[in-house]
Amino acid sequence: MNHRFLKISARFFSVLAWLSLAIGLVVAIVLFSGGGQPDTPRAAGAAGVLLGVIYFFVFGAFSAIIQLLLEIESKIKS
Repeated sequence: MNHRFLKISARFFSVLAWLSLAIGLVVAIVLFSGGGQPDTPRAAGAAGVLLGVIYFFVFGAFSAIIQLLLEIESKIKS
């Protein structure tokens, strides 16, 4: 049985994990360097990094779980 959707989903979550980490870091750099509005607290930059890292691990875990399930299924069939 071909599980094309699951393979694509695993790749999608992997890309989404790295993208969320990169966006979180870019947002943090912009906010730490004084970008944004003048009254934006610097702690918002730390929140950007924290959320980026959290999303990275969540989406990475989704990808790993899907890949693990596909591998288990292929081992059972053989």
